[in-house]
Amino acid sequence: MDHTITLNGIYYRMKALAEADDILSPARALEGRFHRDGQRALYLSSTPEGCVVATARYTDATTPERGIFPLQVTNAQVVDLRNKTETNALQIDTTHRALEWQTLREKGLPSPTWDIADRVRELALDGMLYASRSDPAKTHLTLFRWNETGTEAQVTRAGPPIPENAL
Repeated sequence: MDHTITLNGIYYRMKALAEADDILSPARALEGRFHRDGQRALYLSSTPEGCVVATARYTDATTPERGIFPLQVTNAQVVDLRNKTETNALQIDTTHRALEWQTLREKGLPSPTWDIADRVRELALDGMLYASRSDPAKTHLTLFRWNETGTEAQVTRAGPPIPENAL
């Protein structure tokens, strides 16, 4: 498809070490920045440090020991939300991409970030790249389709986890 990228590379996911066997499963949270209840999403970062930035808000003293798992992403058709030319051509409104969605949800309002993800799904893309809300120099990848019928996008483990405290 025009205005998209075929992505192949190593991306990283932070997860509790006790859940290592479940590393390729969708996010467990009922809702997230780019998914509603019942929608699949796999949240990844382009660097181990990006995982730390992305998950900082969700950790506290009770968080189980975690690792940063390298994952090989192959043949994923994605749009780069940082590219205005591409998002305009695909009619993806990124105005609210970096919005703090949790505040809206606490008020019972839908998150406008879901509209972005819905448009990417509508286009039958596997996912999207975007700048981190907390640190725009870091890049995240969210996949909606992987390792399933209807897509060539594949995600596999690419090595042992990096201990979170090693960064």
